[in-house]
Amino acid sequence: MYKNMAQHHGGGCLMIVRRQDDQGVEFVGSGFLCHSKGYILTCAHTINLTDKLSVISPQPIQKFNPMTMDRVNVIDVSVAQFDAENDMALLKINNPPPLSVPDNIFGDEDKIIVGSSVGYLGFPFGQSGLHTLKVSHSIISSKVVSQSGTRQFQLDAMVHEGNSGGPLVDLATNQVIGVISGRFSPTGDGGSIRIGNHALGTESTISYATTIDYGLELIKSENLNV
Repeated sequence: MYKNMAQHHGGGCLMIVRRQDDQGVEFVGSGFLCHSKGYILTCAHTINLTDKLSVISPQPIQKFNPMTMDRVNVIDVSVAQFDAENDMALLKINNPPPLSVPDNIFGDEDKIIVGSSVGYLGFPFGQSGLHTLKVSHSIISSKVVSQSGTRQFQLDAMVHEGNSGGPLVDLATNQVIGVISGRFSPTGDGGSIRIGNHALGTESTISYATTIDYGLELIKSENLNV
């Protein structure tokens, strides 16, 4: 199941970066191709509408790749749709080349039952220089509604920084059912005791993914078929 997920979705997962004035780039999160016309879904909280954004294609997933890339080729993107309330954003590649997206890529969030096996892909710790795509797995541990009213899947996994924006895949159907949004911190945004830059007590194995229907709404707003 995991091999099929990696093969099916790995080539469409992208690093999202912010272009800087010194011609460098800063990693901000993960995203994935959702439409052959060059559209990418990600979460909204990692980007600002004023950012100059680009994406970096993944390295060949079946090869041994360097963990850190000294030089990268970036592809410029713009923000097409932005839903801050539900933490979902739709980016568009400027002047996209011909692209291939798997057929029937999206699943039905209402058919997912608690206890289902899921996988997710992304670039954890990309901000710390780790640039290889990581395939991970979990289960749907609960279905919840956030304080802002957003439907989310609760995951039994410690999703790391940098995975935000990557696809959540139902392993039974190999379809995307959500977008990784973050991890629960029992002490809020930080703790009073720190080791280096790390706040003690902020780790948990409870994470969240926003359900895919919010992304589908953004795609439909671009008058695209899904």
